[in-house]
Amino acid sequence: MRLLCLGLDGADYDLTRRLLAEGRLPTLAGLAERGAFGPLRSTIPAVTPTAWSTFLTGLNPAGHGIFNFSANPNRGRQRVESAASRGGTPFWRTLAAAGLRSAFVGIPFTYPAEPIAGVVVTGYGGPQRPQILPDGARERILTAHPDLVTAHHPMAERWWEDFERYAGRLIAHVEETADVCRIAMELEPDLQLLCVNFMSSDHAGHLGYSRLDEEHPAYDPERAGDELVQVYEAVDAACALLLEEAAWRYQEEPTAVVLSDHGMKPIYWTFHANRWLEEAGHLRYRKRSLQRLKGTSLNALATIDQRLARTTRWYGRTADLLPGLPQPPDDRPFADVDFGRTRAYCFATGGQIYLGEASGARGDRRYADRLAEELSAISHPQTGEPAFEVLRKEELYHGPFLARAPELVILPRDERIHVDSTRRRWPAAFELHDTLDPSAFYGYSGHHGLTGILAAAGPGIRPGAVPAGSEIVQLPATLLRLLGLDAAGLDGDPIEAILGEDAAEAAAVDVSPGAAQEPGHSVYTEEEERRLLEHLRDLGYE
Repeated sequence: MRLLCLGLDGADYDLTRRLLAEGRLPTLAGLAERGAFGPLRSTIPAVTPTAWSTFLTGLNPAGHGIFNFSANPNRGRQRVESAASRGGTPFWRTLAAAGLRSAFVGIPFTYPAEPIAGVVVTGYGGPQRPQILPDGARERILTAHPDLVTAHHPMAERWWEDFERYAGRLIAHVEETADVCRIAMELEPDLQLLCVNFMSSDHAGHLGYSRLDEEHPAYDPERAGDELVQVYEAVDAACALLLEEAAWRYQEEPTAVVLSDHGMKPIYWTFHANRWLEEAGHLRYRKRSLQRLKGTSLNALATIDQRLARTTRWYGRTADLLPGLPQPPDDRPFADVDFGRTRAYCFATGGQIYLGEASGARGDRRYADRLAEELSAISHPQTGEPAFEVLRKEELYHGPFLARAPELVILPRDERIHVDSTRRRWPAAFELHDTLDPSAFYGYSGHHGLTGILAAAGPGIRPGAVPAGSEIVQLPATLLRLLGLDAAGLDGDPIEAILGEDAAEAAAVDVSPGAAQEPGHSVYTEEEERRLLEHLRDLGYE
């Protein structure tokens, strides 16, 4: 069997169904007609590093330890996450142990690359320039595409100046990524699995909704456009080319599995979670701080200030009494939270609520219950109905990294609400998202939703609907089963309902699991981490 796993990053189930009905995605429509199609639930949080780490390992977030782009420094070492900080076993090792060759192209959070039995081209969540292994593949790919990047970042491209031009760059990147896949197939005559992710559909979703959705609060008829749909169409066309290439090159019908790591919804309202926590008396900010000294000759003082603010009860209160210390900036860094007097704070994306470590709230079950009740009572800004479902970590996670998980997660019942974790001096907790400011959350008009897509067709696939409740954590086991393998220790079982009678009989493969301890170092230099953390803060991810 030749298996193609094609990732449409951030492809939303509802939008995809609409485009299928309009005849805009003929390749996906063909797969759905002769195979299986339906919704695929992402991880919680539905964020790129978490979802793709689950896809690669078959583990829930507490199994692999990745909850965001950067780690919460109150729950371990402060660092930008990477493949080196991920626990679990990526399933390319399972394939290699069984003698099967694979190629992984553009899959997020595969940097730093590890040598595999095949080809790896690292994706989003690492350096802009991808790492490519082995050397022969790197030389061949970069000869064909000397300017290859993992993604076209919106701020670097200054998307707001000419969005049509930026969308053209996204489409060109789709085509370039598809050609890299073609080269990988050329280099690997015995390839069993090609796994690729098209990152452009995610960026188009973040930025294109206000131009496509006439009900969007920031919609302007003079700036309307369907660039988001054009990018989806480009990915659909690229999938067709890869399926044709595989059938021609290997002289057999390939099995196709198309997925997205999460959905994408328009943002109508923003809920500034830390602003609400401050107003409700759960969070306090410092009045005096040395964090303005970061990156200067007095950086050591800022580092000490940061450590004391995060780990002691007394320091923030004492520093506030010293009038000679600087005041925090409007865009307050993490260490400008007064953790000694903070009982709860929101960190990262996806509504992650952590209970205060230095204040002692983390171990207070009755406080957690009370806070959950308060969060559950928050009203939708338009309907007045309860805005959020509040989930506890024990309902969501299990595994060696459970201590890193947030105590509570708030999920909007209306996914047009974006939960923001920034620490700016917002005027109110809830705001209508009618202004797109590139300096805040990149000017995004769309954000991640929980429901992506799954489509599959070809040998080994049973036609019909993807069963309700199917999750991304099940995909590694499903792909391995299609290739005749069974790996123990995964959190997700194969999606049996889409596997046909001609699916290969599974043989168990024993692969040593990844280490489950705190890594001792980062793959980035201190300066690289500082710049990456600033970038993540601009995005609202830190």
